[in-house]
Amino acid sequence: MNIYSILTASLIPLGFLYVVKWLNFFETHRFRLILLALVWGAFSLELSYQVDHPIRLLLGMKWVGTHTAPVVEEIFKSLILLYLVRRADTAFFVDGAVYGFASGIGFAIAENMLYLSRVDVDTGVVLATMRAFTSSVLHGSTTAIVGMALAGFPLGRINHPLLRWVAGLVLAIPIHTVYNDAAFHEFVFGKTSLLVVATIAFAALMIVAGAIVWGLRLQRRRLRKSLGAGGSGEARLVRNADELDALLAPVAARFGDAKRDQAADALMLAAQLSMKQDQIKKTRDPELRAELAPQITQLKQELKQARHEVGIYVMTYVRSIMPKATWSMWARLGQTLAASAPTGGSLWRVLETRLVGHNSAAEGIYATVRAELDARSVALAADGED
Repeated sequence: MNIYSILTASLIPLGFLYVVKWLNFFETHRFRLILLALVWGAFSLELSYQVDHPIRLLLGMKWVGTHTAPVVEEIFKSLILLYLVRRADTAFFVDGAVYGFASGIGFAIAENMLYLSRVDVDTGVVLATMRAFTSSVLHGSTTAIVGMALAGFPLGRINHPLLRWVAGLVLAIPIHTVYNDAAFHEFVFGKTSLLVVATIAFAALMIVAGAIVWGLRLQRRRLRKSLGAGGSGEARLVRNADELDALLAPVAARFGDAKRDQAADALMLAAQLSMKQDQIKKTRDPELRAELAPQITQLKQELKQARHEVGIYVMTYVRSIMPKATWSMWARLGQTLAASAPTGGSLWRVLETRLVGHNSAAEGIYATVRAELDARSVALAADGED
């Protein structure tokens, strides 16, 4: 086993995990929980081996691979999801897909290292490449399917987590079984069998990716309702998540990339806060509500700090290039200032314009105050003469 085969067998699967993580636009998952899932996935290989190995000695490797291994491996890989998906860190089923894919990738990387330890150096690179694009994708995708089911997709009416877990396994195990059966025919069909297993693995990945894309669209519609039915700036951001760069391009052009990133972070925190608030309203689990409450408080604090870092003037400009918002007093203040701001003007110019009011000469605030004081002096003098 050389460094090239090790890197191929580990970095490519991690690259697929990054893609799945990247698909979750709202970034409601937690990096530390992804790492936990990865570690568990690697450890679950040992648990699976302890169950499969005695059976393999009795019935042979092919029988185990096509009968017991898919069941045993999917059960052990997904056990961590019973913990992760029932936490407040899981906002919706896309998080379950990310954590499930991470566990499956952890299992696949550990299994890849096991296979590489049994072959020579030249064979190792070929084997690592083949497994990185087939079995690694398969393991990640099937466990992601279990994660999605546990997190409620498409089982919204089934509330018990164990029933959702079993339903996910019922979907994942047959896919894994068909894959293993095709893999064991490799010695008969050669390259054709390799194409078949790759097709099965990527078909499972497309199922996961398709479900994630659909889930994000569904979540945008929900956020649209919770953030304001009329089409607020936040709602527009949610509906057009894929166009975030284009939406905020004017902000980057006028204030720089740093302010653009800060504005995007603030809008994203607003969306995450709305999702958490919606989640705590719907859940009946007292333990989950107890976990959600401090997270909502923390998100509110982070959002307040993010808005402070952006600054009212920049966020006012953000509001001015998006439809009017109705979901918060802060947003209303921003849209009011933006609506009255002349093209190319500034916040101070807006305030000065408001303050000069009916002063047709528009001489400024100090001239207005002077004129008012002079008028009062003349009136007092007139009263004294009377």
